[in-house]
Amino acid sequence: MDTIPGLTKINSHKRALVLESELNRQILRLEFGRIHAQTERLKHSYGWAQGAWKWAIPIAGFLLARKFKRRVASPGKGSLILGSLGAAWKLFQAVRARHSGPPRSR
Repeated sequence: MDTIPGLTKINSHKRALVLESELNRQILRLEFGRIHAQTERLKHSYGWAQGAWKWAIPIAGFLLARKFKRRVASPGKGSLILGSLGAAWKLFQAVRARHSGPPRSR
């Protein structure tokens, strides 16, 4: 006997919705597991590429440096070295002057 008219129908509908929701949760778990397995398979099959990058990048940098090195004329190199030495000398003198400072009175 129904105490409230239509309550049995609502309860059965509620149970059907809960069951459907649980089935959808299981399907989602299964799909996420499948996606995770595919991702792991991809990582495993392309894992060698990560190690290859560790070697390929420095080699590519070396080859590019050699390519650009050939284009620079020797006077350009000399002026770069002289400019760098001049800047280093000015920095050295400034540091030495700062450290020596005015003489102390005893």
